[in-house]
Amino acid sequence: MQFTTRRDGNKVETAISGRLTFADAAQFPKFLDQAVKGGAVCEIDLGGLTFIDSTGMSLFVHVYDITQAAGIKVVVRNARGPVSETLRRASFDTLFEFK
Repeated sequence: MQFTTRRDGNKVETAISGRLTFADAAQFPKFLDQAVKGGAVCEIDLGGLTFIDSTGMSLFVHVYDITQAAGIKVVVRNARGPVSETLRRASFDTLFEFK
């Protein structure tokens, strides 16, 4: 997993690329810390994410828990192919706005 973070006013724009798996669980808190601090909206671009496993999905549940507690809106952008199908089958589109 690789990620980038950029702030634009009260919005935090992030992008995750590569694979999001069990191997990335230790690195994910760093991403989450950067993604949720200082913004009312967090946009997560998944256009470069090619694979997500069950651990990766559980990391997104953690994103939901943290952002809900902080009052941050999350928008997921550009989820494609198997990543989009996996997240939608697991009803993540009821937790986050998908665009």
